Amino acid sequence: MKRTPRAVQLAVAERLAHLDSAAWDELTADASVFVRRPFLTALEKARPANLSPRYALLYLEERPVAAVVLQLVRVEGRSAIAVAGPWGNVAQLVDERALVLGNLAAWGETGLIIAPWADADQRRLVWMESLRLVDRLRRFEKAEGSINVSFVRDATNAEDPSALELAGYQRAPAGPDMILNCGAAKSFDDYLKLLASKRRRAVKKTCEDVEAAGYRLVQLEGAALDRHADRIEELYAQVWANAEVRPLKLSGAFFVELKKQLRDDCVIVGLETATGELDAFGVSLRSGHDAVGYYLGFERGVEAPLYLRLLINILENGFAWGARTISLGRTAEEPKARLGAEPGGTSLWVKHRTPPLNFAIGAILGSIEAPRIETHRVFKAAAE
Repeated sequence: MKRTPRAVQLAVAERLAHLDSAAWDELTADASVFVRRPFLTALEKARPANLSPRYALLYLEERPVAAVVLQLVRVEGRSAIAVAGPWGNVAQLVDERALVLGNLAAWGETGLIIAPWADADQRRLVWMESLRLVDRLRRFEKAEGSINVSFVRDATNAEDPSALELAGYQRAPAGPDMILNCGAAKSFDDYLKLLASKRRRAVKKTCEDVEAAGYRLVQLEGAALDRHADRIEELYAQVWANAEVRPLKLSGAFFVELKKQLRDDCVIVGLETATGELDAFGVSLRSGHDAVGYYLGFERGVEAPLYLRLLINILENGFAWGARTISLGRTAEEPKARLGAEPGGTSLWVKHRTPPLNFAIGAILGSIEAPRIETHRVFKAAAE
């Protein structure tokens, strides 16, 4: 009997270089920086100890239709969703190895990129096959222990979430990505002119206060970046240790590798004292027509507003690139909102393979309210 071919064919690999590079690059050419080869290569070369990447290409009748990023990660304690409820603490339920469709070191488009030529039926088929792939890998990857929990991170292109729901996934709370729409502002000076006077004074005062404290803003690259790698790791660790959600701990070597791989699409700045001591750093990434404020770190004992100065620099870099939007990332929504950023859509879906525990997770997550972000009158038009 002649075997009927599957509607979707798969190619799965532990290293991105093991897949068809031309197919991957074609699928991700207009997608987020986080699913393109340079970023993924940097993370692969300097990955956290608790992370192991997996990649897949999906084909329809020999034509590449989707690129998939997956991660095997050991999620422990607070690094998950630390929420108490009547069935116990959710973090306890995910204190184990997990399989992620997406990238825990990124946000936005991180897990599944579908070819623009795919129609609605084909897109739904791709989503269903991708979720089946997660289940198959979860059952297969047992060499280092069982995998009971699966996550889908930022399913931004899932127009119909029913595929996730039918597969047993529960929607979890996810902090918003704070995004500044650049609008009519074509430069940072334009942005300042559009601000209400109170906000404009606050931005300028932040820069003046940091300078008055003896700090200068410098770009870190080449030998200077290599020299500060260990200090960058220390500064990042201070922010990481204070975070409520911290699944991955990145290294200084990763940020060095990120600059090497992305080149001009990555800017790393530092705030140095007059004696050359580094007390803060920030990373900005160019993602097509948009910009992303990536991770940062700062010496928490310093009284000067180093963190706010880093946020302002993200805007400076974004406008220098001519970005349409500038992502300031998750957490610390209040200071980002004061700069004019507004919450954008994000999502997180979770499934436990054991039905009772999956039910418990769904019941707890369903009772959590989304955080309220105070609105501010930032721009002149809104202040009048």
